[in-house]
Amino acid sequence: MKILIVTGMFPPIRTGTSFYTKNLADSLLKLGHKVTLVTLENSNQQKQSSSYKIHRLKAFHFPLKNYFKHLRVCSLYLTNFSKMDEIVKEDKPDIILLVNHYLDIAFPTIYAARKNKIPLVVSVGTQLQSLNFFRSKVLNFFDKLICGYIFSKTQKIISWDKEIERYLKDIHGEKILEKNTIVNFGVNGDLGTYLNHKHDYRNVQQIVGVGAIIEQRNFHFIIRIFHELLKSYPKLKLKIIGHIYYQKTVFLIKSLKLEKKVILTGELPHEKVLKELQKSVCGWGTLTGEYVGLGTSNLEAMMMGVPVISNIPSDLLGQAELIDMENYIFTDSCSTGQILDKMKLILSSHKLRRRIGQNGKKLVVKYMNWPKVGKDMIKVFNQVIKGYRKDPKSNSKRKEVK
Repeated sequence: MKILIVTGMFPPIRTGTSFYTKNLADSLLKLGHKVTLVTLENSNQQKQSSSYKIHRLKAFHFPLKNYFKHLRVCSLYLTNFSKMDEIVKEDKPDIILLVNHYLDIAFPTIYAARKNKIPLVVSVGTQLQSLNFFRSKVLNFFDKLICGYIFSKTQKIISWDKEIERYLKDIHGEKILEKNTIVNFGVNGDLGTYLNHKHDYRNVQQIVGVGAIIEQRNFHFIIRIFHELLKSYPKLKLKIIGHIYYQKTVFLIKSLKLEKKVILTGELPHEKVLKELQKSVCGWGTLTGEYVGLGTSNLEAMMMGVPVISNIPSDLLGQAELIDMENYIFTDSCSTGQILDKMKLILSSHKLRRRIGQNGKKLVVKYMNWPKVGKDMIKVFNQVIKGYRKDPKSNSKRKEVK
């Protein structure tokens, strides 16, 4: 099968979407499919040795301070529409996959897909949300207006998990689910890096949280719980890895006089993030918005057998069932006393940490590996191509690829 993947974020950008795209492309290639990738120009880009062709469209960097430093705008360059058309004509893909739904690279992609009568699928891994009531309403309005238009031009929507699915239903209505299906994701990088790690469950030195510090991931609850844990574990440290967008988190740390105990590292290379996870007693990742998610860093921690604390629901991944205190540790911001008791129990028992960590590893290895994700994607692509061929409006003569 010939697959054209289009994404606004790709390495050297360090985001979950960027890593997702690269690993998915690599996985599809290993399964024997032809992959071509279209992304945006980046001043930090380097020559990449890749088994698939990478095209970069013109874009200007438009960072939103305190929100999104990686934002790049490409649709104002009208030549990008003809460039995308040329790429599609040259590559002749059986299907186009657009990764994420809210960046304007979607518009030249829709243009080229419709002009060349190629089925278009969009993969959604990000919810547009805010804790601020007014800002949330504004986001919802533009989500319905712009992303709703993008969804209307696609044949299929692939949600990464059930929370993404719930978000789509809440914002775009029940009818959107007719197009939706769930395909999970996998960890970034070489599987051997994760599977070969032998975690030291007796090491109780630090807790780590990974992800950009934003309004929806402000780490406030984690910091307050950690502050209480220090009374019993005074040598413990909390390390938070990620770009700092939300300054209120910095102010909270100062107000609690935790500057020497809560370490904000900023953004780190992926290999350093893994090393920090490997030497941590647990990984703690919770979102504070309406919709939550596992996140790639939590997934990577679980793959290495590191216990993960999160506020994700047990049915998040669909067929892969998450069980509190068996393969992860569930918490929510409404049960401070309960999570404190859980944390003290976890920190006091290396056997419990081992059981939870190893069970989490088994779950991720079974359900969330890239070979499986790639095969699940191909099943969806084949269904879309088959249905598109039957649609008289498409005039498509493309055959289903086995």
